[in-house]
Amino acid sequence: MSFISITTWRMTTEAESLEHVSQLMREKYFPGLLKLGAEHSTLASIELDRFAIVTIYPSRQVREDAISHITDLRSEGAEEFGAELMDAYSGDVLATSDSLG
Repeated sequence: MSFISITTWRMTTEAESLEHVSQLMREKYFPGLLKLGAEHSTLASIELDRFAIVTIYPSRQVREDAISHITDLRSEGAEEFGAELMDAYSGDVLATSDSLG
């Protein structure tokens, strides 16, 4: 069963932009998450100064095995994004629209 991680962030400096965050995600953080075993990761704008990162792992175990590296990426990202981590949620995926035919 897949495992999902959702983090929400708030921009803390006016000099930063979601365009900059998008570039960092594409160039550095998405590849880093994929190397740690993630299957997919998405960045979404959720409010004027906030964004969310949703990452899917093949299993809870894969995510747990990588959690210390993920924590490091989050700390590093906070500095590079000019943002603070607001909330972090995770859990087993129960159903998806992928199975609809």
